[in-house]
Amino acid sequence: MSEGHKPDNGPIAGLLDTETITDGIESDDGTEEITAQKVLEFLETAWTNEMSAPEILMHQSEMLELMMGQIAHMEENMKDLNKNDFRYVAHQMELERIRYIMVSYLRCRLRKIEHFTKHILNEESAREPDEKRLSQEETKFAKEYYENMETYFQQVALQYMPNMQRSEADQRIVRPNLMSHVFIKAKVSVPSVVVGVDDEEVDLAANSQHIIPYQLVADLIHKDQVKLI
Repeated sequence: MSEGHKPDNGPIAGLLDTETITDGIESDDGTEEITAQKVLEFLETAWTNEMSAPEILMHQSEMLELMMGQIAHMEENMKDLNKNDFRYVAHQMELERIRYIMVSYLRCRLRKIEHFTKHILNEESAREPDEKRLSQEETKFAKEYYENMETYFQQVALQYMPNMQRSEADQRIVRPNLMSHVFIKAKVSVPSVVVGVDDEEVDLAANSQHIIPYQLVADLIHKDQVKLI
């Protein structure tokens, strides 16, 4: 299965629907209850968005940790099932599907970090703490990766190019093409969305699908009003 393939929901209902997570998700009133099925649906949306977006999106480490805990819990419950039982086979396949989504999601983010390292670090340094898109682990990786690449580049190239100044490093920064076109699906009705350079506006009806430059709907994706498909 390629990473670009997005499998349909499998027979997870028997494992997840009745599970409720009561820790880790904070709301204005305190702890918010959320089912494991909802966590999975959230991760699936985060995965498809990340795979289709040209830039790196907000990390979902909290949801990943919750799902990892649920996977461990589900595997413990499956120990009581006969391995020849069809339910065991179906549940095992679904667990593999969930693992695939999580690994594919993280690999996609790592590819973006490696490709747009300096650009992402510059953007992160300008963001408020609660708006940072990288997890602590991703930030550490990005900084170490950039430092190692700069050291290597200096040793194999720059030291033999006396006319190449360190101040020209910004010219080597690779940036994502935010005007690349993406497919979107509106999750709710969104009025007056600018869809062109001439400030043309359209109303996005709930469940409607469109192809549009990413930058024009990036804010709607972050607000969870539309999703990438």
